[in-house]
Amino acid sequence: DEATKRKRLFSGLTFFLSREVPRGYLELVCLAFGGRVGWEGPNSPITSSDPSITHHIVDRPKLPSSYDSLPKSREFVQPQWILDCANFMFLLPIGKYSVGKSLPPHLSPWVDDEEEGYKPAYAEQIERLKNGETLAEIEEDEEQGVEHGSDGEEESTPVEEEVDDEVEEEEDEEDVKKDKATKAKVKEDKEAHDLAKVMMSKKATRLYGRMQHGKTQQQAKVEKLQKRRAAMKGSEKLEKLQHRREDMKGKEKGDDGDTIGKQKVERL
Repeated sequence: DEATKRKRLFSGLTFFLSREVPRGYLELVCLAFGGRVGWEGPNSPITSSDPSITHHIVDRPKLPSSYDSLPKSREFVQPQWILDCANFMFLLPIGKYSVGKSLPPHLSPWVDDEEEGYKPAYAEQIERLKNGETLAEIEEDEEQGVEHGSDGEEESTPVEEEVDDEVEEEEDEEDVKKDKATKAKVKEDKEAHDLAKVMMSKKATRLYGRMQHGKTQQQAKVEKLQKRRAAMKGSEKLEKLQHRREDMKGKEKGDDGDTIGKQKVERL
């Protein structure tokens, strides 16, 4: 049952909302999904030092020094974590939502990715998390550029290679037949489409034109998003590469700024 599943999402979790966090809708979401809630202010059922608090919600660039005395058993997270967990009905890893971190894109639960023709990268990550993969595995795959679901190829024996060649030839023949059938189907559909268009009334033709224009705009939007996503991936890889080079340079130098090789020569 969907209602029972919703009430169990935050079951056993206790949230505490800091002063700067908007209490109204966050309190409602936490309670609706089975959690307990406290806040900084009057009438709160718990205080900030309560050891039962599992998630302390903070919307600041860094934690104030006054929080140092609070129990270490809790997690400090940004408010978006609550909303994203509720939207996807899944407890997401808090690493991306830690205090001071740049947040992942907030994805609307009312957008149908299949209908839009584009699935954001973070939505793909969440889908893989829900399927049992860890965040570390997903990030490692993305960093190495490994396509999800691909396996390493094992070395084949001569007999296996011969069998593979025969199978490939058969598959090529089947592909040629399928290709011809597809082309014939496309040609048939186009002729039927043109005939139907000729028989349309002026009103229906205008309506059809608007529909086609909308589809073209949607496709252009999808292509734009895909290009932007590819550009962001490229800049992230370049930034990681620069950080690695800086780390390597730092390791090559000692505390006094000399390279390791120069230090060895001086010792000799």
